[in-house]
Amino acid sequence: MIKLTMFRGILLFLGVSLFLGCGKDSAGNFEEDPEANDETREETEPEKITVDENKTFVHPGLLHTGEDLDRVKDRVDAGEEPWISGWNKLTANSHSSSGYTPAPVEKLIRGGNSREEPEPDNYSRAFNDAAAAYQNALRWKISGDVAHAETAINILNAWAATCKELSGDSNVALAAGIYGYEFANAAELMRDYEGWVQEDFEAFKQWMLDVFYPVSHAFLETHWGTCKSHYWANWDLANLANVMAIGVLCDRADLYKYGMDYLMEGEGNGNIHNAINFIHPKSANDDTDLGQLQESGRDQGHTLLCVGLLGIICQSAYNQGEDLYAYDDNRILKAAEYAAKYNFANLDVPFEEYTRNYKDPWSVCGGVEVHTEVNASGKGGKRPIWELLYHHYVVKEGIPARYTTMAAQVHRVEGGGGDYGPNSGGYDQLGFGTLLYSRE
Repeated sequence: MIKLTMFRGILLFLGVSLFLGCGKDSAGNFEEDPEANDETREETEPEKITVDENKTFVHPGLLHTGEDLDRVKDRVDAGEEPWISGWNKLTANSHSSSGYTPAPVEKLIRGGNSREEPEPDNYSRAFNDAAAAYQNALRWKISGDVAHAETAINILNAWAATCKELSGDSNVALAAGIYGYEFANAAELMRDYEGWVQEDFEAFKQWMLDVFYPVSHAFLETHWGTCKSHYWANWDLANLANVMAIGVLCDRADLYKYGMDYLMEGEGNGNIHNAINFIHPKSANDDTDLGQLQESGRDQGHTLLCVGLLGIICQSAYNQGEDLYAYDDNRILKAAEYAAKYNFANLDVPFEEYTRNYKDPWSVCGGVEVHTEVNASGKGGKRPIWELLYHHYVVKEGIPARYTTMAAQVHRVEGGGGDYGPNSGGYDQLGFGTLLYSRE
C-alpha cells in the first residue's frame, strides 16, 4: 500500500481518499463562457477519437510494434544508414551493456528533503535503471543476444520486487509519470521473451498498477488540491503517458481510454487544446500554421519536454489504432513547427498573450501571471524527440514541415538516456529515434 504524504489535509477536505505515495507545479487557461461560445465550439470542435471500452491491444504496442522492430533489425543487419549509425549510438551507451547492474530502492523519492518527505532524493536510480532496461531490451530485439534480454528482465524484476512506494513533495507526480511510462515501455518490449517467467511478468504488471498508476491517476484527478490550471502541461502529459502505457501493458482498456479521453476533454493542461493553446496562421515562410505551447512563455526546456511527451503519447496511441497525430488538423505538428522554428531555425515566432491561474498562499486559484512573449530561457536544448515526429509527419504522411525537418537534422544521430548529461532532463525521453523511427 502506498502512503500519500503530500496535501493530505487538502485532499481529505476535498473528499478524496487515496491509498498511494505522494505528489508539484503548473499552469492554466481561463475557460470561456460556454453559453457565449456554443456556436463557435460547434463549428470548430474537432471530432473526438472514440476508444472502445472493450478494446483489445496490439503487443508489443507502445513505442514500437513487432513490424517496426523487424524493419530496424533488417536494416541494421544490412549495415544500412542511418540505422547502423543509430545502432552504434545505442551500443556505445553504457546503459545498454549486458553487464549493467540495477540499483532499486524500496521507497522511490522525488521531492525529498521536504516537509512531506524528509529523506533525500534517490530518483536517479529509477531513471538510470529504466533507461538500461529499455536499451538492453532493444539490443535483444535487434540482435537476438539473450544476455541483453536477461539483463533487461533482471532490472525489471528487481524493481518490482524491491520498490514498495513513491514519495516526495508534489514532484512525486513527475516520478510516477516519467519513470512509469519508461518502465512500462521496457516491459512491453520484453513481454514475449520466453525467459521471463510468467509469474514474474504478472508481478511486474501488478507492481505498475499498485505503485505507479495510483499516483498518476490521483494527480490527474486532484492536481494535489490546486485548480486544474495550476500545473504546467508537462505534468499532465507525463502522467497521461504513464496511465496509457500501463493500460496497454496490462491490457486495461479503461486506463487507456481514460488517458485518451483526458487528452481531448480533460480540464487540466494535458488537454491537447490547453497544452497547445493558440494556433497562429502560417506566414509566407511557413509550411503550416504554428501551435503555441502552454509553456512557451515559461522556458524552452519545458516547452521541448512537452513536444517530446506529445510525440510519445501519439506514437503509443497510433500503434493501438488511434491517430492522435492527425487529431484536430495535425495540431501536434503545428506545435512541433512552432517550437522548432524558434529553437533550431532561430526565427521569431508570434505570441498570443497567455494568462496563467495558479494556487497561491491565499486561495486555491487566485494567483495570476501573464506571459506576453516567448521565453528564450533554455533555447536550443538538445532532446531526442525529433526523429519520431519528422518520420511520421514528413516521411510517412508526406506533410511538409521545414522546421521539424531541420530539428531532426540538427539532432541526428539521436541517442538516449546517458547521452544528454547526468541530470533527470537527459532521461525524460527513451530516445534513439534515428535507429527506431527512420523510414528512408
